[in-house]
Amino acid sequence: AKTLKVTPILGYLVLGALLGPHGLDVFSNSKADVELGDFGVLFLLFSEGLEVTSSRLSQLSNYLPLGFAQISLTSGVLTAAILSGAPQFLERFIPLDDGLINVNNPIEAFVLAAACTLSTSAFVFPVLKEREWEEEPVGQAATSLLLLQDLAVAPLLVLLPFIVGQGPTDYSAIGFLTAKATLGFGSVMVAGSFLLQRLFALVAETRSTETFVALCLLVSVGMGTVAKSLGLTDTAGAFAAGVLLANTNYSKQIQADILPFKGILLGIFFMGAGSSFDTDLVIAEWPTVLFGVFALIFLKAATLFSATKVPEWMEPNRLNPVDAIRLAILLSGGGEFAFVVLSEAEKLGVLPKELGGVLTAVVLITMALTPFKGELADKASAPLLHRVKGGTDSEGIDAELIHAKTQIADDAVIVCGYNEVGIKVLRSLGNEFRTPALDHGVGPPRLAAIDVLPSLTTYVKIPREGTAVLYGDATDPAVLKSYGISRPPAIFIALDDHEKVMSAVMSMQSTFPDAKIYARAQTRREAGELKRAGADEVVIESDELPRSAPALLRSTPNSWAAEVEEDVRLMAATAAGISLDDAE
Repeated sequence: AKTLKVTPILGYLVLGALLGPHGLDVFSNSKADVELGDFGVLFLLFSEGLEVTSSRLSQLSNYLPLGFAQISLTSGVLTAAILSGAPQFLERFIPLDDGLINVNNPIEAFVLAAACTLSTSAFVFPVLKEREWEEEPVGQAATSLLLLQDLAVAPLLVLLPFIVGQGPTDYSAIGFLTAKATLGFGSVMVAGSFLLQRLFALVAETRSTETFVALCLLVSVGMGTVAKSLGLTDTAGAFAAGVLLANTNYSKQIQADILPFKGILLGIFFMGAGSSFDTDLVIAEWPTVLFGVFALIFLKAATLFSATKVPEWMEPNRLNPVDAIRLAILLSGGGEFAFVVLSEAEKLGVLPKELGGVLTAVVLITMALTPFKGELADKASAPLLHRVKGGTDSEGIDAELIHAKTQIADDAVIVCGYNEVGIKVLRSLGNEFRTPALDHGVGPPRLAAIDVLPSLTTYVKIPREGTAVLYGDATDPAVLKSYGISRPPAIFIALDDHEKVMSAVMSMQSTFPDAKIYARAQTRREAGELKRAGADEVVIESDELPRSAPALLRSTPNSWAAEVEEDVRLMAATAAGISLDDAE
């Protein structure tokens, strides 16, 4: 996938299609395979739940009218198009299969429309990153819409049996089930938020990554089981578990620890989805599949673009035409949650297997086309760029949205270890480079310490120093990346244990090759080992690292220290009523 410069998800889908029952039939339809696939679905919902932090929910509110308009318009238009007889009319000109396109059941049409309303996060996010649209209005809107769609999946799966008429029809039974699901599961959520904090606090004291991962998986499966026993779906429970953990003090460490397993388990899910791709059916029904692909992309793009035109009093963050076109084209395909909805619908007997197979192929193809749609979106919006004052940044983006998502400046200086030495280093740097840019509430922190001490389980801004304290494994670069730190100019390693210092030096040097690494040693022998491991500077005496930290940072290439000192000089000169040239 890296060689071809495509997302690995596409590789999983293709591999699933090749090895699945419609390909080489390597997968046997055993109970173990089915359970593993179901666990992949649970983990997908759990992973999506982990992304639902309070900051992302507050960000979602900025595009909430757009999100509701998109879901309502797209599902409504698709349902109407399916029931209107338009496919039958087009059958006069295109050799479509009447048995597949003739859908007269409103419930069947709604399920098809609901599945196709959802877009793909797995393919859209890499395109946003590649084209550097993440922090632009189109990226913020796309992220919010995808999050809202993800939030809609769990209720849809819960309501699906009632929609298709397979739930209880007696009013008293429905009332009892509703009370059990809302009050019972609500109580579980409230109790869970309290108990999980305590449980993870105990696990944090062990400082064991394996225990963290095991507990995460246990919580995911356990909440799924509890939800199922209360009349909900296990997928809704797994999603709720992710939401609970996303809003604990340990969320970033959890995301970093489960990252290797996330790839494997999500790979299983996407391989399972790819195995549903019936090559023979697609070849036999290629006009119908091709028509479905173009119809889905066109209708979703049209409804998405229309949704961006909601009145300004409803949508204060209204997109300009350039961003509206990009958003409409980029999100016009199907999504991974469509497979979950279609699978559930097939289990309930709502969709014929052949129709489900065609729709699965349509969704897969539109997902695979997402990178090309990114290119198309760029070219289609290009003629309008000169009409938009200031280009795509004309309407700008609230800086607070970026800060809420990033949390820490991507070029923050890091102190690994919040022990006595680490605290002194952080304080020394904070005092030396004190400017309004480092004050509380002005921009994201550019000085951060990280450690796994149980007492440091929260993201803290210290107003006097303008710094942040983060919970996480100080030797794991993935934790820094999860906080949004992608290009630290300098990393000060103040850990006590020499083995951990060695581990931190090697992992940080490998992940951030442009960063200068300053480490602490207790003997000359340890200092030599650290230099050979990749440390740029090693300080032996414990008190020497805090004393020398400002000078080391000042000498670090590409750091913001020089910029800060220039700001200090400018402010001092302004306060004195003289120009900077005179001050020199």
